[in-house]
Amino acid sequence: MPIPHRARVIVAALSLVALTAVALWMPIPRVGDPGIRRVVAEVRNRLPGWSVVDATSTWEGSFAVVAACGGRQIGFQVVPGHGLPPQDAWIQPNDEFARSRLAEVSDYSTVLVWRAVRITDHTLSCRQELARSSRGLDGGIGSGPVD
Repeated sequence: MPIPHRARVIVAALSLVALTAVALWMPIPRVGDPGIRRVVAEVRNRLPGWSVVDATSTWEGSFAVVAACGGRQIGFQVVPGHGLPPQDAWIQPNDEFARSRLAEVSDYSTVLVWRAVRITDHTLSCRQELARSSRGLDGGIGSGPVD
């Protein structure tokens, strides 16, 4: 029994609408970003034991990172290049707590920069951060609990 022409047109139109809806509402799959992987590796290297809660590409090749240790978290931007050699990066903390922690792992004392070839061997492990907090040596500053 042949399907009437009108029914085929209706089915085709409904299929097109459904396909368009799926295309608009489904997220675009990402197949890994080598820049994010490189930034996450560097954060784990400089902040051993901290969990990278989020790392996303932002603007002009930069990355937004959130790292957590215990009940605290720090948020910052990693901005490669922009006047530095391409593999070096400016670090822009989101608040004073993040600035105080990231200053300890910066390759310079006056600006927050991570060099591809490190100048200092300083790290800030999660254990160090938890010990500092438990002894009250963090100055009472912090970004609050991790959600």
